[in-house]
Amino acid sequence: MGNIHIIIFYLAFARSRYLNYQMTKKHIVHIGTESVLIRDFIEFVNEVDVKNRHLYFVWKKKDVQLISRNQSIILKRYSLFRMLLQPMLLRRLFKELSRADKIILHGLNEIFTMLLILLRPSLFREKGVWFYWGAELHKFKKSKPNLKNRILLSIQRKTVQNIGYLAVGMPSEYNDIKAFFNASSMPIWSFKYPSNVLDFTETHETELVDFIQPTSLRIMIGHSADPSNEHMKLLHLLNHLLSTTDDYSLYMPLSYGKNVNLEEIKSTGYKLFGDRFVPILKLLSLSDYRSYLSQINMAIFPQKRQQGMGNVTYLLANGATVYLHPEANHSVYFKKLGITIASSEDIMLKPISEADSTSNRRIMAEVFSKETLTKQLLNLFNNEC
Repeated sequence: MGNIHIIIFYLAFARSRYLNYQMTKKHIVHIGTESVLIRDFIEFVNEVDVKNRHLYFVWKKKDVQLISRNQSIILKRYSLFRMLLQPMLLRRLFKELSRADKIILHGLNEIFTMLLILLRPSLFREKGVWFYWGAELHKFKKSKPNLKNRILLSIQRKTVQNIGYLAVGMPSEYNDIKAFFNASSMPIWSFKYPSNVLDFTETHETELVDFIQPTSLRIMIGHSADPSNEHMKLLHLLNHLLSTTDDYSLYMPLSYGKNVNLEEIKSTGYKLFGDRFVPILKLLSLSDYRSYLSQINMAIFPQKRQQGMGNVTYLLANGATVYLHPEANHSVYFKKLGITIASSEDIMLKPISEADSTSNRRIMAEVFSKETLTKQLLNLFNNEC
């Protein structure tokens, strides 16, 4: 009998420990649109957070699949009406949202996601954390909104007002969002995604990508196909600033984002610069893309809002000369950190000094480290907001 009592005691003890462990684990539900950003985020979280349970609802919009389905990733092709007519999906969604400790919204551009929030606003006011991407606000600022956009803005504004927390990297960014959407979301300070992490212990940067030319000046034009990169304007400006005797090559990432004038942009680039113009038309792996960025020594980003943050941080950390619009949030932010930034409103193709380049590298490596992001995310996952 004594042995039986001992066994019963240890079983009860083990069960108690297991239940306590289960109670300390957080159940975190993520909602977002399939992208390289989400894929790399999932891989990063799998590496740094082995304690909590993460479940991802990912809306697939492109033909190319970037994310593999598994038990923790529910990948659904995005169609608003089809998704609304899937009772099993809706039941699973609301069940997981109700039991979640945190609900993380990666961007906020899909009507389906907004409807989820408007149907259960109390859940998102208590648990919702919006990982702001940028387009959610600035797509409405580009021009005078038509009737469709005014309706969408009204829905989005109501949606944002029902989200309890907002994850952003800069105070100016938070103030812009709060003012535009008339929101009361509390800020959580984080740079959110591993694309912004700078890790110089990695060795893949030395493995050169084959399309980089051995020129002394290697200029990157924009970060995507999106029209905000002002491709045509910059091509004509650079044609005026550069001469045929200059030792240069031009690189233009066009594999991400939409642009109806893509063929005209490529044609103009080849016409003006010949084989010195290198459009990047296919998606590169993260290691290949970083290898490419490490070989760029000058880059121009003309956007008036924060875009391409991963590109910008990596280029600055490699000592490149980076042109940003002087009014852009990230330009103001970097200057406050002591980073030397050139103005996209006054492009002279003059590299920053070696001393400024070295200083930029040091500051960026301190601010955008893997350790910093890991700490930010684990604090978000584990602590009460």
